[in-house]
Amino acid sequence: MKITIFWLAWSWKSTVWKLLTQNLNYKFMSSWNIMRDWAQELWLSIYEFEDKIAKEDDNFDLNLDNKVREFWVHNDNFIFESRLARYFIPDSFKIFMKCENGERYKRIQNREQITMDEVLSKTKKREDELVERYSKIYPSITFPPLEEEFDLVVDVTNISPEEIVEIIMSKILVNYMY
Repeated sequence: MKITIFWLAWSWKSTVWKLLTQNLNYKFMSSWNIMRDWAQELWLSIYEFEDKIAKEDDNFDLNLDNKVREFWVHNDNFIFESRLARYFIPDSFKIFMKCENGERYKRIQNREQITMDEVLSKTKKREDELVERYSKIYPSITFPPLEEEFDLVVDVTNISPEEIVEIIMSKILVNYMY
């Protein structure tokens, strides 16, 4: 089974995929991991890479998406965490981890130790840039996505990562393992 996870910043995604890969004994990959490897090859931090390469190179997203397809072709039984992987791994079980913006912003503020105004400004800028980038490259893709594009939507606003994994595992077990 192939699982893709979509999120917006601070939806417990990292904790959830770690728990899921342990429970299912699956491989894990993410677009972020691919980008981190590319950044290391260029002797850049992931943030420098994102600013200098991902935002400026018109072919960046296409190259990244080809890497996602390549992983899909050569692997089975995995979890792939990415904003767009569900399109490039069409036979995946697609999960959307949604979180109310107010809660996401609080989580970002706690982690980054910045003011709420800074959180709002940085988050809006980043998400606007993503919408612009994706709409240029993939005009037929809705970003942020619609909930109906997913097999499972989990509102992670007020539940723990362990509860999220429980919801996902029960859906997988009921619908896909038997």
